[in-house]
Amino acid sequence: MGEKRTVSLALGSGGARGLAHIGVIQVLKEEGFEIGNIAGTSMGACVGGIYCANKLETFTDWVVKLNKRETLRLMDFTMSTQGVLKGQKVLDHLKGLLGEIRIEDFDIPYTAVATDVKTKQEVWMRTGDLYTVIRASSSIPTLMMPSRLGDRILIDGGVLNPLPIEPLVPKTTDLLVAVNINANAHDRARSAVRC
Repeated sequence: MGEKRTVSLALGSGGARGLAHIGVIQVLKEEGFEIGNIAGTSMGACVGGIYCANKLETFTDWVVKLNKRETLRLMDFTMSTQGVLKGQKVLDHLKGLLGEIRIEDFDIPYTAVATDVKTKQEVWMRTGDLYTVIRASSSIPTLMMPSRLGDRILIDGGVLNPLPIEPLVPKTTDLLVAVNINANAHDRARSAVRC
């Protein structure tokens, strides 16, 4: 048997559809790939970070059992003009479920991407509390209040970079796999027919 092939994995934004990243990781592992590096935006940052923390199975078991009532219970509505959700309740629940997680403790290099509102630039987060980083990377404008990290005001990384390939370059693995949950295969097929 040969050596395992290694993969750098870019996990894009996509809201709830981003849970499909779980299946991508499971298939790569089943096919014998070793994930050597992960960069994620929004839900990609969430799934990628939880995988790097070796907690993906626990997270998956929890998320597949969520029903509408439990989902509503985790929504912390606010009257703010910056967003209708605070976004903290679900992260507090995750922390209770998965425990304290710091990115520095990961065996796999990990980058979460957010957008700095003031400078209008990407912010690559590679250290710190995972829940704080996930919150910053997934603060969808008008839906969730922006996240404050130091002197920065951060929103969803997908605003500037919905598929974070750049943090994985130069790649140190055999392959780079980018997962775009928002891709529309039907539109691509129609465009190909017209050409």
